Amino acid sequence: MQGVNPEHYIHNLPLFQPALLPFRTRGSPNHRPAHLLVSQLKSFATTVLRPVAQLFIRVGFRPDWLTLIGLSLNMVATAFFAMAELRWGAAIMLLAGICDILDGQVAREGRSETKFGALLDSTTDRYSEIFLYFGIGAYLVRGGDWMISGVLFFALAGSLMVSYVRARAEGLGEDCKVGFMQRPERLVALAVGGLVGHEGLVFVLVVLAVTTNYTVVERLAYIRNKLKAAPAQASGP
Repeated sequence: MQGVNPEHYIHNLPLFQPALLPFRTRGSPNHRPAHLLVSQLKSFATTVLRPVAQLFIRVGFRPDWLTLIGLSLNMVATAFFAMAELRWGAAIMLLAGICDILDGQVAREGRSETKFGALLDSTTDRYSEIFLYFGIGAYLVRGGDWMISGVLFFALAGSLMVSYVRARAEGLGEDCKVGFMQRPERLVALAVGGLVGHEGLVFVLVVLAVTTNYTVVERLAYIRNKLKAAPAQASGP
């Protein structure tokens, strides 16, 4: 569709209105309530965990070890989800999230950041998300919830594509962290849904199936506009 802004088009589809309404606000996509809430929670967690991070730095605990511990915990959470222990799965998943915060904090404050560490962190993040969705999918299939299992597929596809679009954009030299359903938001939503129980998890999966794929379109539109604006700026006075 030449000349049509995909972000504007998606915003005005009636199907997406209920799911997108809580996230709409003026200004940058990164200033929406959902994004601000998760950012504030992460900032609070970073402050609270700073003494733990400093302890790990003093004893020589490597950030990569925390990354792998987080992956292992998410695998355990996967097993609990598959066994219909939703609250246990959600709790262990949140514990893995703490490791995910700590590995970056230890790397930054201990000045031990490496390119391989960043690659390992991104890779394990993708595997962790796939494992978690697999565990939830196994739980749904065992319960005969085939329709919600289909919804989960679109939630997983959208989640992976959100990360892919960012990585591809960065490969083109463009920063792309816009959108309200980034990885922290997705994991918090899944954890809250799991803690609530079956109904909460189903609701979260439906929301994720819509909002993750919306975020993909939003990022594509953002990068398209940036790339179109760059030649105009270069040829300006």
